[in-house]
Amino acid sequence: MEGNENFITRMTDEINQKGILVIDNVRRMPIYGEKYVSPHYTICINHRGNVCTEYDGEIENFEKYDIAIVYPNHSLLTHSSSDDYLATLIVVSEKLYERLAILNAHSSRFRYEQHPHFILTPEQYNDVLTLVDSLRIVSRIDHISNNGDMLLAQLHIFVQVINAFRAENEGESISANSHISSRLYDAIAKHYMEHRSVEFYASLFCLSTKYFSTAIKHETGHSVNYWIQQHVILMTKKLIHAEPQLSLQEISERMGFPDLATFSRYFKRVTGITPSKYKQGKE
Repeated sequence: MEGNENFITRMTDEINQKGILVIDNVRRMPIYGEKYVSPHYTICINHRGNVCTEYDGEIENFEKYDIAIVYPNHSLLTHSSSDDYLATLIVVSEKLYERLAILNAHSSRFRYEQHPHFILTPEQYNDVLTLVDSLRIVSRIDHISNNGDMLLAQLHIFVQVINAFRAENEGESISANSHISSRLYDAIAKHYMEHRSVEFYASLFCLSTKYFSTAIKHETGHSVNYWIQQHVILMTKKLIHAEPQLSLQEISERMGFPDLATFSRYFKRVTGITPSKYKQGKE
């Protein structure tokens, strides 16, 4: 039997080549019995049976008609699955996910980061299967042109529909009012150009910095700084994609940084590469 390390390498190479890998007839998770941190954005559709998985140290049980969106860099450990378990996995390459994230900036990520799955109604389940079929078709066609534009558009529609189903099933207005993190997204989107401190956002909610930081960490698994940084970098990348003719100095000014040096340090600290190197890769 092929070892986990070889399997991961082979699967990653295929994902990077195709942009999206649709894995049907999954009867057990690809990585079983050991902790795995995936670099990929993954959508899992459960057709029947159940699987018990540890997600960031918390036990999650996936049942029939459950759908999950797992963002990159979360820890997964599969404990057990029923004999009749059957699922489909849609695994997205890092490159395509980056483009999707620019299109799909939405507060729903806060909910998925902490609670990655929800139950579809039978009608929604059938609609999702139709979208998966469309994704397969576009994947085959777009592989010929090798630019990923059609694939990105179809994937974006797919994710938007899933988000709409979750909001419909869980009651987005109730969820938004009961979780600080859902309201934090709107606050960051409004104020990120001028304010990037935890203290500022805590004051918006009339909460102490300590309580606010603890609540966000509890609800999302990440710090307030993490979410601020993610949004700033996401908007920066979006600007680079939308207006490639802009210089780094102009991008820095547009993003509200006091100078280019500060902007460059911030970008590299969050992404691991300089903004100039990132921009060169997009030209």
